[in-house]
Amino acid sequence: MIFKPCIPKRQPWKRFSSRSLEGSLCKMKLLSSYFKEMRIAARGFYFYIELIMAVILLVILLVAVNEESVSKQKEFLYYDMPPAVEDYIIQKEVEKGALKLIEPTEFKMKAVEFEVENRETDELTSYEFEKEIYNLVTYEEWDPDTGKLIKTAYIAETEEQMIRLAFQERKIGATIVIDDSGERAFRYYNQGYETERLVNLLYILHNKLPEVVEASVDNQNVRKLGEVQTLNNRENLVPVMVVFMGSLMGFFIVVAYIFLDKTEGVIRAFAVTPSSVWKYLLSKTMIIITTVLISSSIIAIPVLRGQPNYPLFYLLLIISTFSFAALGLFISSFYDTISKAFGVLYFFMIAMMVPAFSYFIPSFDPLWLRYFPTYPLLQSMKEIIMVSTDAVYVLKTSGIFLAGGLLLFILANYRFKKTLTV
Repeated sequence: MIFKPCIPKRQPWKRFSSRSLEGSLCKMKLLSSYFKEMRIAARGFYFYIELIMAVILLVILLVAVNEESVSKQKEFLYYDMPPAVEDYIIQKEVEKGALKLIEPTEFKMKAVEFEVENRETDELTSYEFEKEIYNLVTYEEWDPDTGKLIKTAYIAETEEQMIRLAFQERKIGATIVIDDSGERAFRYYNQGYETERLVNLLYILHNKLPEVVEASVDNQNVRKLGEVQTLNNRENLVPVMVVFMGSLMGFFIVVAYIFLDKTEGVIRAFAVTPSSVWKYLLSKTMIIITTVLISSSIIAIPVLRGQPNYPLFYLLLIISTFSFAALGLFISSFYDTISKAFGVLYFFMIAMMVPAFSYFIPSFDPLWLRYFPTYPLLQSMKEIIMVSTDAVYVLKTSGIFLAGGLLLFILANYRFKKTLTV
């Protein structure tokens, strides 16, 4: 009689438990690698660069940047009329609260030669001046209703002096005369690059009394399409600082970490160890994400307070940082030292900053600029800090960045595994 050994069959739930245990061990190894890399990073210099920069930028925002714009518009005026008439006109504006006399302004004039063209007659007039110092009577023009500064006016003693000042300072100049009807007439000296709309506006303003122009504007039928949301100067700068000092700095710093490890031979050691390369790369990326979250919070929270949609803010921040870090990993896989990769890194950093021109100058918005990754990222960050957020647009941008980041991370992992023995 033959007896078969009794071997108990493994239960399905035990096999499932084994897989679950393996997954838990994988997560524990990843977290262990993350905390290990975090301790190493905390002892280095790169970890604190972004945090220090975030504090500096916050101080600049709170101290040097005004919430509301301060008018820097300047114009140079010459009153071609008797002094008594000039004093009467100016004093009338001062009494209404429109003008305010301030300290005289000194202008150091350079020796210069130039020509002025009369647009009506095409006549050219040449001017030549030596070095001089002018001290001009200065007035500030204020809006009586809002109390905001509109512009600063400098009163020249002669018309030639006014023309010279307008030419050197690249500002509008004007000669004010009294016409035959006893009304003020203006002769403007422009720089030549003003738009036709601005020139036409000057014609309208001075061919009609201000009261007539204002009444005409008030009588126009205006239909509001919706509530206009505006950001003050500080809030408007936050998306740019978060994107460029967050995601793009993360891109540069993760590259610095990788090349530092390459120099010390850390990456080459993975060729003879059972550890996974992707865990090492992901732990580096997680360090960058942690740093960016802290630095971006330092900038955003004190300025924006409770205004943004913070869940979307941090979601987009994590995904975009992961994507740019993956791009940095992929680029660093092609080079041995940071000096060899510097040209490529510099090119990418500059290219990613180009959409900032469109952000600050909305009229400059060519179609090709929208293909830069930072273009939708800036617009999404701006949407997030609005009172009414376009969540669909932000989530769509996040999804595109996530897909691109995963693809770049997979390619970076493949490249590092392929070059471990090189």
